Amino acid sequence: MIYEELKQIIRSVLQQGLSGQQLMEALIANVNPAKIYASDDMLVTDSYFSLLHYSTGEEQITGAEWNYFLDCLNGDRDYSLDERLQMTETNGFSWQIPV
Repeated sequence: MIYEELKQIIRSVLQQGLSGQQLMEALIANVNPAKIYASDDMLVTDSYFSLLHYSTGEEQITGAEWNYFLDCLNGDRDYSLDERLQMTETNGFSWQIPV
């Protein structure tokens, strides 16, 4: 299941500081993008695209946000886009557009 792959990659981000090229390589090796695009599970798509954008430097994500994704992927919390957006606003999130 895609949840397991996403959890493993997020754990690598938290425990090993995985980012940039290494994170992109982990995504390519472990996650089938076709399954992500075909998924109607907002948790799957949001966590995947957060990882993808984080790997390219387009998005900054705090440890609390990564832990939120893990809690949801583990089934300990129900995913809420509104709650996720509140976290990003609280943390001073702003989209960075590459120049």
